[in-house]
Amino acid sequence: MKKTIITIAVIVLCARASAQDTITILQYNLLNYGNITSYCPADSNTVPDKNAWTKTIFDYVKPTIFTVNELNRQPVIHDSLLHNVMNTNGVTYYKLAPVTNTTNTYLMNALYYDSRKVECAARYVAQNYVRDATVYKMYYLSPDLQRGDTVFFFCSLVHLKAGYADGNDEDRGIMANNLMSWIEDFDTLGEQNFMVMGDFNVYTHTEAAFQAFTQHSDSLIRFYDPINQIGSWNSNPAFAAYHTQSTRSGNGSGCASTGGLDDRFDYILFNRNIKDHSAGLGYVEGSYKNLGNDGNHYNKSIIADGNNSVPPAVLNALYHNSDHLPIVMKLAVDATPSVGLVQPEYTPLAVRLSPNPTGSTLNVDIDDNSDGTWYTISIVAPNGRVMRCVNTQERRCNIPVEILSQGLYMAIVTTGDGRHCAMKFVKR
Repeated sequence: MKKTIITIAVIVLCARASAQDTITILQYNLLNYGNITSYCPADSNTVPDKNAWTKTIFDYVKPTIFTVNELNRQPVIHDSLLHNVMNTNGVTYYKLAPVTNTTNTYLMNALYYDSRKVECAARYVAQNYVRDATVYKMYYLSPDLQRGDTVFFFCSLVHLKAGYADGNDEDRGIMANNLMSWIEDFDTLGEQNFMVMGDFNVYTHTEAAFQAFTQHSDSLIRFYDPINQIGSWNSNPAFAAYHTQSTRSGNGSGCASTGGLDDRFDYILFNRNIKDHSAGLGYVEGSYKNLGNDGNHYNKSIIADGNNSVPPAVLNALYHNSDHLPIVMKLAVDATPSVGLVQPEYTPLAVRLSPNPTGSTLNVDIDDNSDGTWYTISIVAPNGRVMRCVNTQERRCNIPVEILSQGLYMAIVTTGDGRHCAMKFVKR
């Protein structure tokens, strides 16, 4: 009996799911906030001035999580940042996560957060060579918590040893390897959402510290660069658009380094789960920014010869506040939002999968009139495991599936405004 293989092309109109929220992360080296030193005198780096500049930047970004380096160790200084930058003009919902300073350094790290959207569940000191590497276990606040369900993620906050003198790069490597050993013991199955952020002070991707983060032998816990700009960053014009230090050039800049933008010291990296959006949290493509770098200021001050990458007031604050530029990144959360979202008008998604069955490539066609929409396309096995995950703005996506075993799978398309489609296909 002759068998006929029928190609199935199914179009499904899909309704609104629970709306998808985003978390905005701002990572910033504040340059001796509250510290008076021989190289950083009081008249060149005052707290009131820094509060005003930091607030301008903070209000522009409106982060959910604000991680900082180079904070004075005194609690009154930590509170100054909280109450003079974040909780002002009627705002009361930002909190400071418990700080650590087991090394008694004068340059501390700290994590602040919007308590309407996220909360801190736990804090760990993952390593304390030179300076603490503090890991914060955070979770997303959602009505789903009433059912015991939400999204957890871990922020590993570091400030690696600075400098290029003999032994400095080895110190950075020790600090990074210590942190990775802690993560390996903590997340043995690689099931958690992990990030590492801070001032790495690395000059090239070949340094031991960066290799420890991005080339760890256990692929389940190694970290990825969101913008995939790997190389020798120091004094290399090929990376002009990605440098984060220094904001200034010339002399007379107080305690800040000078020389213009020529180093990439500041980072937010994430693990495979966030990269693949496989554990409830995923990177929003194109959201990673080194604020204030327009790509045209290699070896220049960021205010030289015009810079329209941010509003003038923000650019001025970035120039004066620190010799580092902050990093901004967004993450999409698979949980019901609790605050701050206005439900927009929407048109249903019309999604077509072809060919179906398929042997090598699944074509996903999305008919949608919404402009600038991001789509997350997940390929899910019958046991619930996410086999592939793609974030795209393209309405036609070709997903390789040849490595999948034969059987029935689900293709799930979700959007940032809360719509979704779940459709079955056969891998032959």
